[in-house]
Amino acid sequence: MSTTPSGVGGTESMALSTLIDSSVLVAAANTRETHHLEAAHAISSLAGERAIIPITILTETLGFVRTRYGLDHHRRLWARLQATSFEIFPADTSLLEEARRIDERYADIGYGFADCTLLASCEVLRTARVLSFDRRLAAYRPSFASVLEVMP
Repeated sequence: MSTTPSGVGGTESMALSTLIDSSVLVAAANTRETHHLEAAHAISSLAGERAIIPITILTETLGFVRTRYGLDHHRRLWARLQATSFEIFPADTSLLEEARRIDERYADIGYGFADCTLLASCEVLRTARVLSFDRRLAAYRPSFASVLEVMP
């Protein structure tokens, strides 16, 4: 797991990039989850691509896992994620301000804090692909693309 400074640009951000939402991470982490196989396949399909988890999504994911499955499972997932090539994207003040603007603009959708920071990360990284089971995210229109591709 590597970290990416906020506001990254340049050629690295031009590579095919996908942000990963907590719904997919939680489902992939436990065989008891309804969408486990679909999530595991979606994540494995990112091999060779730039896979990014915003720190806010990592925090939400680990919180969900601890609540649903306990501290031991939480710790195992944390260790497994650290052993991956997923990039962790930090949240800074400008990202949080962008997330707040998204929340205000899409108030009728009912995005939460983590959703808004995921979408703000899309803006900062200029990435219009997200792995998520939350289809409400598809209502978002990035400033740099005609649609947000929500997979799987």
